[in-house]
Amino acid sequence: MVNAQEYIKQNFPKHAQEIVAVSKNLEGDLDLSDYPNLTKVDIGINSQLRSLKLASSNRITWMSLYNTNINNFSFVAELPNIQTICLPRTGDLIGGGPGNAYIAQVVQDVCQKKNQELEKLSQEKDQELGKLSKEKDQELEKLSQEKYQELEKLSQEKDQELEKLSQENQQFRELSKLLFPNRPYNFLELQLEVARLKYQELIPQVRNKKIELEQLITNAKNKTEVSFVAIIDLFLGTQKQIVEQGDNSDIVRGQLTAYQNVLQTKLTQEELQTLLNKQTELCQLENHLANLKLIIKQD
Repeated sequence: MVNAQEYIKQNFPKHAQEIVAVSKNLEGDLDLSDYPNLTKVDIGINSQLRSLKLASSNRITWMSLYNTNINNFSFVAELPNIQTICLPRTGDLIGGGPGNAYIAQVVQDVCQKKNQELEKLSQEKDQELGKLSKEKDQELEKLSQEKYQELEKLSQEKDQELEKLSQENQQFRELSKLLFPNRPYNFLELQLEVARLKYQELIPQVRNKKIELEQLITNAKNKTEVSFVAIIDLFLGTQKQIVEQGDNSDIVRGQLTAYQNVLQTKLTQEELQTLLNKQTELCQLENHLANLKLIIKQD
């Protein structure tokens, strides 16, 4: 016979995950409290092995005590994750003491504990699902409120646009009555008449702006030397290209800056900026006048 405790100590390190010592003629008491990493314990067919002690472990899932003399199985209740366990044959325990009844009690306790754990898990799951459902309901309610507010805002904006269009339409009708008192309301006819009036209004403005700009250009050229006259024309021509053609490339901008730097030796920054502003105003008025002329020609 071999002392069970000495055999295990000599053959299995304390960090071992499995102890398999089947049919080793082990005898006495076996204490595995110092083996916390065990997942499997197989010490079957050791008929003189009297008792087994284990540390409470969440890792042990497989155990065999087949054909041993162990009759105290209280440690089984401390193995919450046990999946397979082979106990000594029931026949070996008949008439041998209270072991047979104890096995039944242990099995009952383990089953009861497992049922309690399952019930607890079920309750926790129900609580988790209830909490999740509540959170989702709150999220949906929040999204619903946000969408409602968004739609309400859009509706108000549309109502304001419709109100504005209605007011403009009323103004157009009133204007049409003033211009054409004896004719029914016709938007295209009104648009054409407004274009004619605006065209007539802009003609003298464009003429005056052109005279004003030409005078500023003449003053600038008179203030500089003859060699700078062409640079002034290039300076204004480049800026006109930017305004009329929308050519705002780096090359064109660079040319404009270069001309401006040269002219600043003879003209002030304020004078140059005034030339640019006046030419921009004139270009915009001329463009507006050209568009009105196209509308009038459609008649």
